[in-house]
Amino acid sequence: MKHSVCLFFICSWIILNVLGQQDVLSEKIRQLTTWSLKKPVIRLNTERFNDYVKTSQRDYAMMIMFTALAPQRQCSICKQARDEFEIVAQSYRYSSAFSNSLFFGMVDFDEGSDVFQYLKLNTAPVFIHFPPKMKPKKSDFMDISRTGFSAEQMAKWIHDHADVEIQIFRPPNYTKFALIALIITMILGLLYVKRDSFKFLCSNILWGLFVIGIVCYFISGQTWNLINSPPLMPQHKHDMVK
Repeated sequence: MKHSVCLFFICSWIILNVLGQQDVLSEKIRQLTTWSLKKPVIRLNTERFNDYVKTSQRDYAMMIMFTALAPQRQCSICKQARDEFEIVAQSYRYSSAFSNSLFFGMVDFDEGSDVFQYLKLNTAPVFIHFPPKMKPKKSDFMDISRTGFSAEQMAKWIHDHADVEIQIFRPPNYTKFALIALIITMILGLLYVKRDSFKFLCSNILWGLFVIGIVCYFISGQTWNLINSPPLMPQHKHDMVK
């Protein structure tokens, strides 16, 4: 009877311990998901890294960028690498592949120098994949000297290591469109202000000669040559025109 009571308490303790670990894990996943929905790249300091990445109670993967963004660190490519990393995380956040099995994080040296020492990192930027319930292996360190750190290359590397396919969506470059619109506006404004100096543009003779030139260009065969890029001389007998 005494042994049965001891066995009952041992089993109860094990069950409660497992349930407690599951509750802790569920809370971590819920918190990481909440942060990801607000901002795809989660900022991690030493405390957060220890709680959410270093811990063994983790059945989710983490893709983390280790960087040094402060100006005094003089990392010339860190900002560009961060922008590309955020494009990958943003594309993942709004894709159908988004789930609680993979999260993106970033550790800045000034916010987590102990993490750099723990991983023996002496350079930045560094991209590391942390598999579920495992420490990263050598293959989980992305070799940016070989692959580069463009968003497309990162997405391909993540697919190979985390089996998550991410379709990259780059935000439109509104600066380019604004510059083109400004140039067109300036040209139209100049034509309006100096409209008396451009009366020759209303000449029927000028536009007639322009149209005739365009027609002659198209019927001369130059458009066909531009599209098909034929050789200057035939290479074989069967290439000769009969």
